[in-house]
Amino acid sequence: MGKELFPIIHASGTPYEIGFTHGKEAKKQVSVSIETYKAMFWDYSQISWDAACNYARTFIPTIDEYDPDYMQEIQGIADGSGYKLEEILALNVRSEIVLQGSQVEPVIDGGCTSFVFTSDMTENGSTILGQNWDWKMTEQAGCIILDIKQQNKPDIVMVTEAGIIGKIGYNSAGIGVALNALASDKKVEGKVLPLHIAMRGMLDSWNLSDMIRATTSINLSCCAHYMIGSSKGEGMSLEVGPADFDALYAEDGYLCHTNHFITPRLMYVKDTTRIALPDSFQRLGCIRKMIKRLDHKVTVNDIKAMMADHTSYSDSICRHEDVREPVGKRLGTIFSIIMDLQRGEMYFAPGNPCCNDYTLMKF
Repeated sequence: MGKELFPIIHASGTPYEIGFTHGKEAKKQVSVSIETYKAMFWDYSQISWDAACNYARTFIPTIDEYDPDYMQEIQGIADGSGYKLEEILALNVRSEIVLQGSQVEPVIDGGCTSFVFTSDMTENGSTILGQNWDWKMTEQAGCIILDIKQQNKPDIVMVTEAGIIGKIGYNSAGIGVALNALASDKKVEGKVLPLHIAMRGMLDSWNLSDMIRATTSINLSCCAHYMIGSSKGEGMSLEVGPADFDALYAEDGYLCHTNHFITPRLMYVKDTTRIALPDSFQRLGCIRKMIKRLDHKVTVNDIKAMMADHTSYSDSICRHEDVREPVGKRLGTIFSIIMDLQRGEMYFAPGNPCCNDYTLMKF
């Protein structure tokens, strides 16, 4: 699986039609996602699939308020794949479900390394955004590349877990987003928005300020870091904590992030991801050191080398499963993505970038 591109699905039309195509053509991958999270919800939080689905339904009013198109698209995925609405909804709120049973314990929700290089720092003058996405290796078979042509919204290219409508990618307005898991011990009360739904709102945006608004207009139900970039030569790091957020601007031409809070504004947060993933500090320091050692402007090949780095193997930037860990806690790099926002293209490597070639893709 790691040596082949993920299935590419082209979808267009109304939100429901986009979802139906997604569900129908990725039915096999949706099944993998559902089986992965059935097991995870129970292993991590002792939450049954039925209970997870019932909890997921509680987010419908907030999602409808945020953008009613999204529930239509989720319904389309359900109808196209043959699964129930609440089952597809459970995938879209999978981070929130895991946290329900583990609110005060360190919870792993992906150990990723993300970056943005602005046009001032790159050899080709483009803003380049991307990451290694580290997660459960069983979910690799549930991932797809989704090419969406929308009505009255930007077109989107994203790499996502089948069934989830918002993930890592870029759009025709020249903006993109990458994701790092963050967590705290504080549960946000009241009306909250799932982080993957917020990611879709970001990908439906037209500029960076719209992206920030898309993920802060309603409190997120769990913490997250979004690395965002624009073809206008800008990059930002957006940390979202419990009912609070902060943004750092790439004034030095680049930003990097892993899995702990960085901005001083959120230093009061009890950061539980840094406990679950102490390698976060090493990965961040390592990529920063590699960047500082460059004696030329950054190239795509430089970034590929950074993403394949094995310093402190196996908990490295290019992460490999550690057989010494319990099976449920093992993580590996599912894919590596490098997005050129000026050119509207991406370099994509399924699996570990140390042993899988990047394919240049343009939609």
